[in-house]
Amino acid sequence: MRLSTHIGVVSALAMALLANGCSNDKITGINKNPNAPSSVQPALLFPTAVTDVVGRARGGSLDLTLTSLWAQHIAMDRFTDEDTYSIRSDNINGYWSGFYAGGLEDLATILAEDTAATKPNLVAPALVMKSWTYGIMTDLWGDIPYSQANKSDPSKPPAYDPQKTIYAGILSDLKAASDMSVAGGATYGTADLVYNGDATKWKKFANSLRLRYGLRLSKVDPATAQAQVAAAIAAGVFTSNADNALLRWPGDGTNNSPIYANFVTRDDQHMSRTLINALKSLYISIGPTPADTVFDPRLAVYADPIISSPSKAIYVGAPNGLQDDSAIAIGINNTSRVGIAYRSKTTPSILMAYSEVLFDEAEAAARGWASGDPAALYNAGIQASMEYNGIPDNVTAAYVASPRVAYSASTGLQQIALQRWIALFSEGTEAYSEWRRTGVPDLQPGPAAITTPQIVARRLTYPVSEQSFNNAALQAAITEQGGALLTSRVWWDTP
Repeated sequence: MRLSTHIGVVSALAMALLANGCSNDKITGINKNPNAPSSVQPALLFPTAVTDVVGRARGGSLDLTLTSLWAQHIAMDRFTDEDTYSIRSDNINGYWSGFYAGGLEDLATILAEDTAATKPNLVAPALVMKSWTYGIMTDLWGDIPYSQANKSDPSKPPAYDPQKTIYAGILSDLKAASDMSVAGGATYGTADLVYNGDATKWKKFANSLRLRYGLRLSKVDPATAQAQVAAAIAAGVFTSNADNALLRWPGDGTNNSPIYANFVTRDDQHMSRTLINALKSLYISIGPTPADTVFDPRLAVYADPIISSPSKAIYVGAPNGLQDDSAIAIGINNTSRVGIAYRSKTTPSILMAYSEVLFDEAEAAARGWASGDPAALYNAGIQASMEYNGIPDNVTAAYVASPRVAYSASTGLQQIALQRWIALFSEGTEAYSEWRRTGVPDLQPGPAAITTPQIVARRLTYPVSEQSFNNAALQAAITEQGGALLTSRVWWDTP
């Protein structure tokens, strides 16, 4: 079929040349398929890119089967491989190739075809989403293809960029996105599933991410961290929950929350005992029995009561890192499922929330890197988290005044880190990264952890597929990092 088609095209071309006296005026369009345009409108690519990268990061594919486990927000009650750090190679291949071949490819197309000079409010959101996605990837793998990725030249496997270089690129892109985002001008409009074409909110999101990634350098490069944090805050970060970067799912059966899509078919991911116990330890008042104690009010939102106690609402977390048979022996009705508010058809996927910004600002103030009262910002961060989860103000006021929660300058950084880890529930990638940066809370590996020494994994290993298709670059990156085992650390994760 290909041969006969080729001959037909040649014959038609010859006839056209003869008929037009060898003029080539009409030749240029002869090989163009009107049903397969050479470029795609950004408004068609952008929503596809956003739903792809967010669905991968915030769904059952990554958060619930890896990062929320390693942050010990979630635990497996069967199929415990990833909970013990015995990761299936197909899963790692899927995480890696899914991001690169999916949403990152669409974002690269937008950025290749549009410029800040002509379409700033189309370029800026694409830069923000590119930065958000690469931030997740480099925090998991360290050095990864970045500057040469998605260049549409399969004959040249991309080199790996050092994480330090990637962070510099991310921070630069976020500043550029903030600078170019202006009210007025063409936007994605309703094709923007995060902010509905509001350029001002994208500007705030860019600056808030810059704050996140700037602060992440606090141990490895405090001077750069301080400068980036100060610049981000000055440029304008989130100021209320109305600024939250959320992907809201219609829940229409076709576009359901990826968390719902996971839980509607399986019941092997329950609440972690680590998170449940942390919420219980931050109590408002103690009752005569544990069931009568007023715990952190987010407990009843994050988790469902155990089914085996129908008469009283009791919350029990599952241990992380058990052998499969030990986890199964506990019984799925004896540990808490993820709360219905976080696993419904319309549960939004959180890209970044105001509470995180406030805790980041509180830490910056406590370090002397930014103005503001650390205690006031800490309390405001708790308030924002409670508000998002529907907790009444009077309950929040009692909570922040309770002795276990009230801010103390001597332990302020640890308190801020703990409350941020709690507030990052359902954002497993960020909770895991913040734990690695701060060491709060003091997470311990489960008894069946395969790491040597037996510690909580500090990074994700590289996909086996890279050994086949890009091994020279992979080995160079591993050597550059001094190893890439589960116990190895990414660049910013210093002891």
